[in-house]
Amino acid sequence: GALRPGAGPMWRCCWSSDAEDAEDILRGGPIGVTGTSELVPTLAATLGAAAAGSGSPAAGPRTAAQVPPDFTVRSVDSIDSSRSRCVSLTEEQKAQELEQLQTMIREFVKEVLQGLILNVVLEDGTLLPCRCTMDNRLTVVSLQVREVVRNIRMTDIQDICSGKELQSIRTTTPLDDMCVTFAMSNDQCVTFKFKGVAAREHFATCMKVLRLAVE
Repeated sequence: GALRPGAGPMWRCCWSSDAEDAEDILRGGPIGVTGTSELVPTLAATLGAAAAGSGSPAAGPRTAAQVPPDFTVRSVDSIDSSRSRCVSLTEEQKAQELEQLQTMIREFVKEVLQGLILNVVLEDGTLLPCRCTMDNRLTVVSLQVREVVRNIRMTDIQDICSGKELQSIRTTTPLDDMCVTFAMSNDQCVTFKFKGVAAREHFATCMKVLRLAVE
């Protein structure tokens, strides 16, 4: 695809346009899960334990999400649309938003542990269906194409971009506003395409929170 302007690094699509080549790329072998549960912030640990079968995520005492106050999971698009509504949120509004976010993340974790069918964008712009799952500790993303599985450590994902945020990165993959791209530490990227803005933002927001949780 055409190179996108920008001063940053060029992210190379790790999915070939040839399905067989894509499977060859995927055959990197399983990546072992490293790190300990002590490194996982409270929200991710609670979600992982609940999803692993130790009870409903809604059961038990509530635990606040360990999210730095200066971190935002809103995309540029979301921020633009919300500026006209209010400049600052009250404490009550913040609490409501946090509760809504926690509920959304819990539901997303349930789904991704069972497996989501997503469309991966190949270098020539065609879409390849894949099954996306995560391990119980929410530290590894697994992408399955046919019988081949590629594992991506969450800590190897340097950035998660969607919508207008994609304008700031350069990649060999053709992108549009319906895409979410994982930019990884090996200068490779994986791009998913969604049918609408709501689905795109839901996936991007949840993955950003889970990525932050493994810091």
